[in-house]
Amino acid sequence: LLAHQTGARTATDPPNTGMSAGKNTYTYDAHTYHTKIPPQGIAELLAHYLPEGSGLILDAFAGSGMTGVAARATGYDSILNELSPAACFIANRFTSSIDPTLFEAGVNAVLDATRDIRRQLYTTKCRECGRDTEILYTVWSYRVLCNHCEAEFVLWDHCRKYGTRVREHKILTEFPCPQCKATVKKSKLRRTNAVPVLLGYKCCRGGQQEITHPLSVEDVVLIEKTEQHPPVRPGYFPQTRLPDGINLRQPARHGLDSIDKFYTSRNLAAMSHIWQAIHRVDDMNLAAYLAFAFTSLYQRVTRLSEFRFWGGSGNSARFNVPYISNETNVFLTFERKAKTILDHLRTTAANYRGHSIVIRGSATELDYLPDNSIDLIFTDPPFGANINYSEMNFLWESWLGTFTDIAQEAIINKVQGKNVMAYQNLMTASMRECYRVLRPGHWMLLVFMNSSKEVWNALREAVNSAGFVIKKGDIFDKQHGTFKQFVSENTAGFDLVLHCQKPIGHHATSNLDQVETAASIRTFCTHYKESLPKQVYLHVERDAEIDYRKLYSEWLSTSLIRQSQLVDFAEFRRIMQEIAVVVPDDNGHRIHEDK
Repeated sequence: LLAHQTGARTATDPPNTGMSAGKNTYTYDAHTYHTKIPPQGIAELLAHYLPEGSGLILDAFAGSGMTGVAARATGYDSILNELSPAACFIANRFTSSIDPTLFEAGVNAVLDATRDIRRQLYTTKCRECGRDTEILYTVWSYRVLCNHCEAEFVLWDHCRKYGTRVREHKILTEFPCPQCKATVKKSKLRRTNAVPVLLGYKCCRGGQQEITHPLSVEDVVLIEKTEQHPPVRPGYFPQTRLPDGINLRQPARHGLDSIDKFYTSRNLAAMSHIWQAIHRVDDMNLAAYLAFAFTSLYQRVTRLSEFRFWGGSGNSARFNVPYISNETNVFLTFERKAKTILDHLRTTAANYRGHSIVIRGSATELDYLPDNSIDLIFTDPPFGANINYSEMNFLWESWLGTFTDIAQEAIINKVQGKNVMAYQNLMTASMRECYRVLRPGHWMLLVFMNSSKEVWNALREAVNSAGFVIKKGDIFDKQHGTFKQFVSENTAGFDLVLHCQKPIGHHATSNLDQVETAASIRTFCTHYKESLPKQVYLHVERDAEIDYRKLYSEWLSTSLIRQSQLVDFAEFRRIMQEIAVVVPDDNGHRIHEDK
C-alpha cells in the first residue's frame, strides 16, 4: 500500500478482442484446484489495463492464486483475499518461490525416509520373470446385487467391453445380469463391499511397458494384512467426521463418513508416512512446498478416483464414490506431482518480479484496505451453486487442520440455508467493498459463468447496486471444456469476463430493457448470417453440433450490458432451435435461416 499511494495509469477502454489461454502449462498443472484460470490469459488483461507495467491488483476471491501468479510474473504487486484456508495455502505456495534444487532435494529426502514402507506396501512379483517389482495401481470393484433376482456378483467381471484401441474400452452402463440375464443399469445396482480385481506394474518388458494381471494369492494376502493392521503413523492422518453437505452426502452414504475412510488402508498408511516425513523438515519454506506437493494429490489417491482404461484420474469439483476405482501408488503419484511443481519453479516462479500477499478473510469485509487504494481488481467469484467450495476443500483442510468459516461463503446451498437471495446479498456486500477500495475510473474484471438466469440476475444486481458500470463482456476461452460440459446438455460453458468500471462521479443506474427475450435472441442471430459456431468433440464419441454454449455466452455478454432480460441456458437453447434451422448452402457450408 505504501508503495502505491499514487494511482497507476489505467486504460480508458476495454480491449477489442476476447481472451483465450490454454490450461496445459507447468504452472496450471502444478496443483489441483476447482476453477483455475490460466495465468497467461490474466497477464494479457493486466498489461492492457495497467499499460505502464506497475500497479496494485486485488483478487477478492483469490482461490488458488492464479491472479497473483500472473501479477508476479509480469511485475505487478497483488493482494489475494480468500476465505478458504486450503485455497490460501495453495495460493501462498503458487505465489512463493524456492530454489528448485533445494525442493528437489527435499522430495528425495522424503522418498528416502519412506523407502521401506513403500516397498512393504506396493510390491508384487512379476508374472514373467518372478522378480519383485513395484505396483503402479490396483483396480477395485464393488460387489453388487441384481435388482431383479438379488444375485450378488463382482461388477468388474460383467460390465467391461473392449474395443480395438484402449480409448474404445468401456465400462458399460447397461448389461445383462450373469444370473437371471435381465438387463440391469449400473447406476441402479446396490453395492455391498469392494474387492481388488486387477493390478498394474512394469518389469521385464523393457522397463516401460505396463503389464496388468489379476491379483496373485500373495497380493491378496498383502491387502488383507494391510486392511487388518494398517501400518499408519498415529497423529499424522485425519479422522475428521464429514459434516452434512451437498457434495458430502454421497460418500457418507457409501460408508465414507470420515476423511480417513476416503483412502484404502494401504494408501492411508502411505499418506501418513509421507506427512510425517514432511513434518520433520526443519526449513519451513521447504516443508510448505513439500506439503504443496502432498496436497496436490487430492482425490487421485482416494477411493474417489474412478478407474479409466486409458489411465489418468480426474479431480472433479464433486465427491463421487465410483463403482470401479483406481488405487494408485501414493509414492509414485507424489513423485510425479513433485516433478510438475519442479517444472513450475524452474520456469514461471524463477521469473517472479512483483510482490504478492495472501490474506485469509471474507470479500464482504476488506477492512484492511483503505478507500480508493487499488488500481485493478481481477477476480473469479463463486458461481452460485455450481461448486460447493467449503465442502470440496474439506479433504485438504482436514489434513491442514483448519476449516472454512461458511457463514460468509457466497454460495447457493440448501444445507447452509442459502438461497439465491442470500447469495445475492453476500455478493452485493462483496461488490460494494470492491467498489470502495478501487480507484475512480479504474476497472474490475469479473470472470463468471452459470446456466441459471437467477444467478446471473443476482450477480448483475450486485454489480449494479455497488455502483459499477458493465462496459463490455468477453468470452474467456480456456480451450479445454470440462467433462461435465461434454456430458450434460444443460451445463453452460465459456466463462465470461465482465469489464466493470468504477465511474468518476455519479452514474445513474440503467433500467432493465423490456425487449422480449425471443426477439433479443433473434436479433443476436443476425450476427451469424454465414455460419453458426460448432462444437467438435475430440475425446467424446459425439458428432459435431451447434455450439449453443458459446452462443449463450456471447448473447449474455451483450444482454448484460444492455440490461436485457435473461434466460436460463436450457431455455436459450430451446429458443435458438425454434428461431433458426441449420441448412447447407450451395457450397456445402452450414448457414441458418429463420423458420
